[in-house]
Amino acid sequence: MNQFLKQTLSNPYWILIVFAVFSTSTLGAQEFTKVKGTVIDKQTKEPLAFVNVSFVGTTVGTTTDADGQYLIQTQWAGNQLQASFLGYKTDTVFIELGKNQIINFELESSSEVLETVTVSSKKKRYRKKNNPAVDLIRKVMANRDRNHLKGQEFYEYEKYEKVELDLNNITDKFRDRKIFKNFQFMFDYVDTSEINGKPYLPVYMQETKSKIYYRKKPEKFREFREAIIQSDIESFWDGKGVAAQMDVLYQDVDIYANQIFIVDIPFTGPLSPIAPDFYKYYIIDTVEVNGKSCIDLAFLPRNKQDFGFVGNIFVTNDTNYAIVKVDLGISERINMNWITALKIVQEFSKVDSVWITTKDEIVLDFSINKKKGLGFFGRKSVFYKNFVFNTPRADSIYAGPAKIVDADDLFEKDDAYWQKVRPEPLSVKEQAVYEMIDSLQTIPTFQTSVDLLELAITGYFAVGPVDLGPAAAFLTFNNVQGAKLRVGGETNFRFNKKNKITGSLTYIINERDFRYSIGLLHSFNEDFFYYPKHEIRLAYTYDSNFPGQRIGFASNENFLLSFKRGVVDKMLDFKSIRFNYLREFHSNFSYDLIFENLQQRPIGEWQFGYENGTENAVLKNINTSEFGLNLRFAPNEEFIQGKDFRVQIFNQYPILSLNYALGVKDLFGSKYDYHRLSFRFFKKWQFSVLGYAHMALETGKTFGKGIPYPILFIPQANQTYAFESYSYNMMNFLEFAYDQYASATVRYFFNGFIFNKIPLLKRLKLREVASFKLLYGKMSDANNPNLHPELVQFPTDIDGNPATFLFGSAPYMEASAGVENIFKILNISFVKRLTYLNNPNVPELFGVKGLGLRFLISVEF
Repeated sequence: MNQFLKQTLSNPYWILIVFAVFSTSTLGAQEFTKVKGTVIDKQTKEPLAFVNVSFVGTTVGTTTDADGQYLIQTQWAGNQLQASFLGYKTDTVFIELGKNQIINFELESSSEVLETVTVSSKKKRYRKKNNPAVDLIRKVMANRDRNHLKGQEFYEYEKYEKVELDLNNITDKFRDRKIFKNFQFMFDYVDTSEINGKPYLPVYMQETKSKIYYRKKPEKFREFREAIIQSDIESFWDGKGVAAQMDVLYQDVDIYANQIFIVDIPFTGPLSPIAPDFYKYYIIDTVEVNGKSCIDLAFLPRNKQDFGFVGNIFVTNDTNYAIVKVDLGISERINMNWITALKIVQEFSKVDSVWITTKDEIVLDFSINKKKGLGFFGRKSVFYKNFVFNTPRADSIYAGPAKIVDADDLFEKDDAYWQKVRPEPLSVKEQAVYEMIDSLQTIPTFQTSVDLLELAITGYFAVGPVDLGPAAAFLTFNNVQGAKLRVGGETNFRFNKKNKITGSLTYIINERDFRYSIGLLHSFNEDFFYYPKHEIRLAYTYDSNFPGQRIGFASNENFLLSFKRGVVDKMLDFKSIRFNYLREFHSNFSYDLIFENLQQRPIGEWQFGYENGTENAVLKNINTSEFGLNLRFAPNEEFIQGKDFRVQIFNQYPILSLNYALGVKDLFGSKYDYHRLSFRFFKKWQFSVLGYAHMALETGKTFGKGIPYPILFIPQANQTYAFESYSYNMMNFLEFAYDQYASATVRYFFNGFIFNKIPLLKRLKLREVASFKLLYGKMSDANNPNLHPELVQFPTDIDGNPATFLFGSAPYMEASAGVENIFKILNISFVKRLTYLNNPNVPELFGVKGLGLRFLISVEF
């Protein structure tokens, strides 16, 4: 849930949600009409596919599927519903508004005779073999290289892109709410949607001007973004982060691609090699499109809930089999959250023997609840010009891993520049979006709403130049220290754009003692939001943590994560002085120089015990001084950035990390020399209709002798009741220790591939998810406490039994199987521990010992 909120709400949507929060109850009273039924041939009684069913006098409607069925749910219905289809007489019936009803149609054949296509009403079982429609789509695929733009050795063009986000479902009751008393000027810009007939209010605009270069061998696609203009909110949101979110919401659509991404979800393309097994194709008619005779080829997914399109492809009625136009939508029953309607229209023309895109529009309709509450309506229009073919450019144009390269003055172009590059002037209502956002920011009521929403999203509440939070960490507790009260905060742009101060103060009630932290950040960029980051940080932290949890600048405290299972009686108090110098580059390579002096001492039911000669002794604390270098390379990385967070949007490109640390003895009280090296590889793998997987491989080693095990590697265990993707959910804190290791984690998302085919489950729109984690570690003899009594010994439980273990011949393994998308936000996973089941305190389910099984819940959108 947190990741979704950060990724989706920390951008211009927050404006829309401010209104949605205050309007849900009002819109619940709006009449909501649901109509479904079947359309059949009156004479043969066979179902008719691709019949247009719509409310008379509106643009609200749909088409029937292969079984002749249709479904319409809307607040904007008319009192008459009509069904129309080529070769049949249109039929119109009256309906009752605000009710659920079944309306079936029996269409009567008209006297119209088609010369080029014979429309047969006789429905037969759909088959691929000897199907003219399937033969046609295969011929389109076979001519892909000849007709697709990427068939050229080189090409380039200029691109202008306009994105608009709107608030829809605007009703009179909504406008009359008292909260909008000072906002009435906004409603002067309400318009009506062409896709679904809903009234909408434009609230966000973004324009982008780019130059595109493509080389076929070796293949390279690069977009040089020259300028972006946004109707943004000053001081709160990072412009590039918002632009990245728009790129995800409105990814470029290539009709020839095997997979087409819609809001980062892979849809099977209608020209994919597997498309004939995924879609059903039907030849509807021959029509004229832009002066060319074309075959209207309709298609829809075999399974209505799979991630596929419903639409039409218009193919030249000759031996070229080129695409002249595409019109795409989605099924009403698709297993997809929040998006209730989609429309993609592309048109192509032949220029110098090359088919180029001349029209490119995407429209998305978002809604949290179809029956009540506001929705989001967004559109993207793209214009192309100045195409150049088969003209190679300098190697520097194609060099580098980045697909998108931004100009240094990306957001600094003036009005004169935009008036020059726009292919058509902005409409009055489009231009008003920029003015309206400026006006909104001057209204105190609106600013208060923004502050409250920011608190809900980020956990921080702005008080002048300081943001107080995070709210979730105000009250926490654990078995060792008891309840804790924490206040924290950080300065914002009102204080300084280049410098930030962070701090926290924690009061431990039982101990009547305090923990605290303070940090300073200086950005070498124009502000500390700016990407790529170039900054230094200095922080002092006196706090506590569980062994294995990574210590950094951000607190892991959270009230909900305070609830833990099993025995949790060992923690570390630590004092850290830490310095970071971070340098990121446009190529998505970064390095982080680190120095940290760290002092750790055990609290709870353990101690740093060892043998001093013939006597038992206790080490009060462990001091280390460490220099580090972290290298990271993430080619073509995409992410959303906002207040103190950066959320990755995983694509097909890998992420590589190499970390090195040097421990120095006799520096600021340090007692140990060592070298520590680790490497991590992460990649998202797409498997078309079978879903996708996240895979992480990691290995590391600490070089040195006589190193206490708390300085070595301790796995990141999870004893909370929430599923964590990259923690070991069935492992206990401090259960294992090692100085060299290798691990693998795979989490597979099936996207409903199985459940969509089960009659009772598919209506619930549930999705399957599974994971497997493996970890194997070794302890060298020189660092093994079991072989060296003079080293800090592994802890024991209250009965004196070992509590920390070395690995045997087998790795630690756990697997999970779960269901996600429960009520659209809940995930439940059953997690099974596969090895080391005889270790103490292995998690149990329903009191049954030895199973190593439990279920965990997480919340994600």
